[in-house]
Amino acid sequence: MKALRWYARKDLRYVDVPEPSPGPGQLKIKVTLAGICGSDLKEYAKGPVMIPPDKVPLTMGHEFVGMVAAVGKGVKDSKVGDRVSGVGYWYCGECYCCKKGLYNICVNQGFSGLSADGCFAGYFVIPAYACYKLPGNVSDEAGALVEPLAVGLHAVNQGKVQPGDTVAILGDGAIGLCVLIAAKVAGANKIYLVAKHKGRGELARRLGATDILYLDGRMNLASRFHMLTGGPGADVAFECVGNPETPQLTVDLTRRAGVTVLVGVFEKPGTVDFSSLTFTERSIVGSSIYIDEGRTAIDLLAHKKINPTPLITSRVPFRDAVKRGFEALLADKETNIKVLLEVP
Repeated sequence: MKALRWYARKDLRYVDVPEPSPGPGQLKIKVTLAGICGSDLKEYAKGPVMIPPDKVPLTMGHEFVGMVAAVGKGVKDSKVGDRVSGVGYWYCGECYCCKKGLYNICVNQGFSGLSADGCFAGYFVIPAYACYKLPGNVSDEAGALVEPLAVGLHAVNQGKVQPGDTVAILGDGAIGLCVLIAAKVAGANKIYLVAKHKGRGELARRLGATDILYLDGRMNLASRFHMLTGGPGADVAFECVGNPETPQLTVDLTRRAGVTVLVGVFEKPGTVDFSSLTFTERSIVGSSIYIDEGRTAIDLLAHKKINPTPLITSRVPFRDAVKRGFEALLADKETNIKVLLEVP
């Protein structure tokens, strides 16, 4: 079978590899569509960021929709032919985090496409617990977005967004837009998105953003935000960029006693003025992927509560993934947001 494998920075290869077989508790998936995530793009352009050196070469990818092709020993709730989507984590089930149900921060965690071979292939294997059957009224395209939607839903859960809240989101990538979708579902009254790209900002408006602030260097971002909102600040603000400078920017958007949720993946340490927390009782919380929000995403899709498909800006043949997928995303962030790979 063909697979897209990471060998080094800017070195992805479309190569032949053997088909995998599912182990106990695993499913073998025939991939139909696979999405290029921001973390995939970061590994391609700047990696290795999270890919361990001893796992190279590695098949990338963790956003997918496909069909169950084989079932491993002990799997009871899936069968060959099921149309499925899923999430990327592998957890041990034995550490103190797992025993508390915090599978997303498992001490021994693995992740498809980053530490285990992922879905940029004709077939891949995944733990059965990370795979969900799709209802008939959920399209393949929507199913391919379950994983980033789960990230957004978990972030909103971490921020404890309440009906009527004012929310700020720093970042106009797919994850920032999924946080927007999730905040809307949670009942946020006003949602402001800070964007770098006009095209993405316009999409955010269509997805339900109250207003957009563009990073243009004209004026302090927090001052502009407070002038625009005419209030004390956001109840909850989300950092969805992963730049060392953006956590403090995000904190500055919140009201006194407001909450900042860190969602972005940081390559380097950042700094925060602790007095901006201590004397205002603001707080910062982390948000790491998801727990069971993948199921929530599918339920919302099935009940037509959300429609994330406007995030999809192109579908490209699998063999053209590097040029028309990764390179296109790097070259044109104005119009490209989510690229889906059509896997034969």
